[in-house]
Amino acid sequence: MKKIVLLLVTLSMTLAAALSRARAEEVSVVVSGTPQSAADAYKAGGKLYLDAKRVGALYGGQVYWYPVSGRVQLSLRGRSLQLVVGANKAAAGAEELSLGDPMIVRVSRAFVPMSFLTGPEFAAWSGHQTRYDERTRTLIVEKTGTVGAPRAFSYRGRTRISLELASGASYRAVARGTGGLDLIVDYGVAEGDESISLEDGVVDSYALKQEAKLVRLTVRFTDKGQRWRVLELAGPRRVALDVYAPGAEAPVSEPVKRRRLIVIDPGHGGKDPGATGGRGTHEKDVNLAAALELARVLRERGDFEVLLTREDDTFLPLSERSEFANGKKADLFISLHCNAARNKRENGFEVYSVSETASDPEAEQLAAAENAALEFEGKDPQDETAKMILLAMTKTEMINESATFSALSAQSIAKRVDVAARGAKQAAFYVLRGTHAPAILVEMAFVSHAKDEAKLASRGFRRRMAEGVAAGAVEYARRQGWLE
Repeated sequence: MKKIVLLLVTLSMTLAAALSRARAEEVSVVVSGTPQSAADAYKAGGKLYLDAKRVGALYGGQVYWYPVSGRVQLSLRGRSLQLVVGANKAAAGAEELSLGDPMIVRVSRAFVPMSFLTGPEFAAWSGHQTRYDERTRTLIVEKTGTVGAPRAFSYRGRTRISLELASGASYRAVARGTGGLDLIVDYGVAEGDESISLEDGVVDSYALKQEAKLVRLTVRFTDKGQRWRVLELAGPRRVALDVYAPGAEAPVSEPVKRRRLIVIDPGHGGKDPGATGGRGTHEKDVNLAAALELARVLRERGDFEVLLTREDDTFLPLSERSEFANGKKADLFISLHCNAARNKRENGFEVYSVSETASDPEAEQLAAAENAALEFEGKDPQDETAKMILLAMTKTEMINESATFSALSAQSIAKRVDVAARGAKQAAFYVLRGTHAPAILVEMAFVSHAKDEAKLASRGFRRRMAEGVAAGAVEYARRQGWLE
């Protein structure tokens, strides 16, 4: 008994010393692309800790705090995790998870180490990926699972919808009369529900939903009686559902055609951060993450060669971006950006093509802001833009093609993302003027708008944005006769 008392006294003195150097803080929170109220945190000894009860709410579980015994129980998805003040291990049944740093108490409240929440062991146990951006002081939580988000690829007379599956996950396909089918993953865990109105002439819509003991992908056909098949693909493992238009046959072999080149340009980079959000989000970082996702979507489709103007946080002059595309003889050019406005209520996405005159005053102001990056190159934006206007006057056909590409992309993005659609517009963007191919600039959302900024931090939102941009490129390529 004396040993226990001595241990408790020693522990109390240790915690008191640590907490005397602690200070209260708040961190911004984004869960699955949705901003939440700020979370209470404490920094002690250079380490950050999050309020235990808030942890339960963030991950959709329940937290029970027993101050007398210094114990916290976190219940999530039918399982429990036991944490004890001062201990650097947590018990999950017979399994032990390393906390890295011990749980602490402040003003009768338990605080869990941030290092534990962002670590791989908690990710595996909770089914969530957690990332803390120390620069912006933002905690980002996104659900993971055994079933990835669906991807749709439209071809001539055929649509493929694929689902990435974890090893060991089993699936089955069940017809829904003659107008559609369900793909069911028994005991699957989805990253999130999703519903898309595809309307590509083959598939009308599809929806992924988490149910009690399964994940269900429901696909609705455009016409009744359409043929379909299910096959499994590797690298990564995924199940693919092919749906055929009436009269279309399953391909015996794909015809070989020259694969067109798409150059993706992540705007800004390096010493040019672009716009900065209220939480400190740098546009350059979002642009790069979205560009890498867009490249992955297009490469998975397999119809295009794909190159990026930059693949890391590198400064690249605007002229070199278009010169890169021209030197590689790009067939399409896509520049990805984030918008910003003084009016914090402005939100949504826009897709731009080049023009001598802007489609509206806001478009003109935006082009001027993006072209201001020329100052990082030691150039006068007005002088350089004037030169590009003279060049663009000889490219009427390319301007018209870019406008078509822009309109198709705006339509396909609007079907997939949950931010306001502000339409296809035109403005004198320097990076578009120098490109000798149909070219668009996508302003994915506003970093200056709180909810838009949160969505831009979400991997799921960037994926859906990338799929919308890719679908626009595919539709343009199909109309040009580049694809079968």
